[in-house]
Formats: sequence, C-alpha cells, structure tokens
Amino acid sequence: MAEDPRVTALDEHYFKGLLTFDQFVLGGSLAACAYLAQTAHYGRVGWNSETLGLFPLLVMAVATWLGFKRVEITIHLLKSNARYLELCTQNPGRDFTDQYKVLKSIADRTGSIYDWRNRALLLGLTSYVLIRIACQYPIF
Repeated sequence: MAEDPRVTALDEHYFKGLLTFDQFVLGGSLAACAYLAQTAHYGRVGWNSETLGLFPLLVMAVATWLGFKRVEITIHLLKSNARYLELCTQNPGRDFTDQYKVLKSIADRTGSIYDWRNRALLLGLTSYVLIRIACQYPIF
C-alpha cells in the first residue's frame, strides 16, 4: 500500500516545526538561565532575598534540562519510528505489536517531558516575578 505523498509531506513539516519550536524554547530557557545567573545577588544562605533569588534560577535550570531531554527523546523517537516502518515494510505478514508498544511508550514520554518542561518554565517565571515583588517590601 503506497502512502499519499501529501501525508508524508505534512508529517515532515510537522516534525521539522516541532523540533524547531523545541529548540527555540530551549534557547529561550538557556537565555533566561544566563540572565538570572548574571543578575542574581549572591549572599549567605538563609531566609533572605539572595537565597530566594536562587529558586527561579534552579527551576529554570531544570526546565532547560527537560528541554534538552525533550529534543533528545524526540530525535530518538523519529529514529525508532523509521526503523519500525522499515521493519514493517520488509516483513509485511508479521505482527509487530510489541515494537509498536515500545514506540507508544517513547511517544508518551515525550509528551510528559513537554508538560513538565512547560510547568517548570511557568513556575520559574512566576516565582521570579513574585520574588522580585516581595523583595521590594520590608519582609526580609
């Protein structure tokens, strides 16, 4: 059975766009980490504004690491999917349910990493803003 070339072209554009967007978000989170590290005021660890200022930096570092993992796992998924399709075309009568389940688990993992990365980015940005506001008042 021949696949429609339009479907192949759409899939190719989708994956290129997905990787480009993930790389853009990764670059943005790296830039945010660099900004937070450069503008942070370092001091003694304790209940003070300097210590609270480290929290957004750590959260953004986690988001950056998750971004790297997302790109890595997406590339691995594309490679595994290509090998699976190659296996299916070379052996048309065989059942490859187990291999499909492995691909499905990798695809689910990319989705969960996507969710956690976005949560970490939101938490880092929100905590940065809230800590900057809280440091303006005589709480510390």
